[in-house]
Amino acid sequence: MSDSYAQWFRASTPYIRAHRGRTFVVMLGADALTSDNLVNIVHDLALLTVLGVRLVVVHGATMEVVGPLVEDDLQTAQQGSNVVRADLEALFTTGIPQSPLRNRHIGVVSGNLVTAQPLGVVDGVDQLGRGKPRRVQVDVVRRLLDAGNVVLLPPVGYSASGAAYFIAPEMLAVRAAVDLNADKLIVYHADSRIDERGDLTTSAFAEIRDQKDLDPVTDRRLAAMAQACRDGVDRAHLVGFSEDGVLLKELFTAEGAGTQVGDGDYRVIRRARPADVGAIVELIRPLEDSGVLVRRPRDRIERDVADFFVAELDGALTGCCALIDLGDGNAELACLVGGNAVGSRLLAAVEEAARNLGVGRLFALTTTAADWFVEHGFAIKTVAELPADRQGLYNFRRNSQVLLKELQ
Repeated sequence: MSDSYAQWFRASTPYIRAHRGRTFVVMLGADALTSDNLVNIVHDLALLTVLGVRLVVVHGATMEVVGPLVEDDLQTAQQGSNVVRADLEALFTTGIPQSPLRNRHIGVVSGNLVTAQPLGVVDGVDQLGRGKPRRVQVDVVRRLLDAGNVVLLPPVGYSASGAAYFIAPEMLAVRAAVDLNADKLIVYHADSRIDERGDLTTSAFAEIRDQKDLDPVTDRRLAAMAQACRDGVDRAHLVGFSEDGVLLKELFTAEGAGTQVGDGDYRVIRRARPADVGAIVELIRPLEDSGVLVRRPRDRIERDVADFFVAELDGALTGCCALIDLGDGNAELACLVGGNAVGSRLLAAVEEAARNLGVGRLFALTTTAADWFVEHGFAIKTVAELPADRQGLYNFRRNSQVLLKELQ
C-alpha cells in the first residue's frame, strides 16, 4: 500500500462515517446522460450505496426538452426517458467492476412515484405537455430506500386523471430533495466549479448569478441549487460530468472538486477543545510517519491543545495547526495539516489570532512546503533570524527551512 493511498484513505474516513445513512438526491441531465463518462458516474453512485448512502437519482431524457410540448413531442420525451431508465438500470446491475463488490446486487426501483400537474401558461404561452411536480410519494420512496434500493425518478409524472407530463429534471430534483428532507442535492453539469470557487454561501452564490451572463441550462441548474438550499436542503453540490471520480473527490476530500453551496459558512475554523485531541492526533500522524512533521506525543498535544486551531466540515475535522507564542512579539505556526484551501483558511485564522496577541512576526519551519508559505506571504530566512530560545531548539539534522511573515 503506497503512502499516498494510505493517507487518502485515512483522510476520507471521517466523510465515510458522516455520509452513512444520509439521503442524497442526484440529478443527471441530458448532457450528463450522453457523456462518455456516464459508466464511471454510475459506478461511483453504486459505491455510495455500498457505503450506506440513501440514493435518489433524478434523470432527464435522451435530449434537452424546452418549450411547449405537443402530444407527439411528449411521446418522444417519454420514450427517451424510458431508454435512459433502462440504461441506468443496466449500469447499476453491473455493480462496481474490478472490485470485490462486483457481484454486489444493487436494487434499482422506479415507477409512478411522482404526481404531476400542468405547468400551465408561462409568459403568455401554454406549455401543453410540460408539467411540474405536485407531490412526491415520500412514504413509498423512503420505504424503498430503507430496503437498500436506489430510487430512480424519471422526468415524467402523472396527474390524478392519468395524464402524463414532462417535468424538467432540475425542478423535480429540487422537489424530491426538499420533500425527502435530503441532506444533499448533487447536480451534474458540464463545469465542476462556479467562478473557480469550491464553496459558496447562498448570498455569495446569488451575487455571482446576478453578475454573470449564464447560458440557460447553467442558470436553470444554479437556480435549482439555490432554491433547494433556501427550502431547507443543507448542501447543494455542482460537479462536472466529464472528469472521472469527481463525485468521490467532492464528497470524500477536504478540498472537494466541485462547488458546494449552503445557507451558511459550513467550513468552520475554531480553537481546539480537549475533545478534539484524538482527531488532531489522527490528522498529524500520517505526516509524522512520513517525516514531514516532528512527532509529538499525545500527552503533549493534550497539554497544549489550547494552542491549536482546527478546521471543521460537517462535524468532521479536516485540518489543524498550532500557534506557539515565542515571546517578544514572535510566534511560530506549527503542525499545519490540510490541503491548500484548508491550509489557507487556517493560516488566516492564526494570523488574526496572532495580531490580537500583539504578535508582529510569525515564523514557520518546513522541510517540504516552503513554496506554499512563500505564496502566502512568508519570506525565507536563516536559522540565525529565529528568536534566541527557538534557535536553541532547532534540529540541524532535519535542516528545516525557516520562513517569516511580518504581520501588519
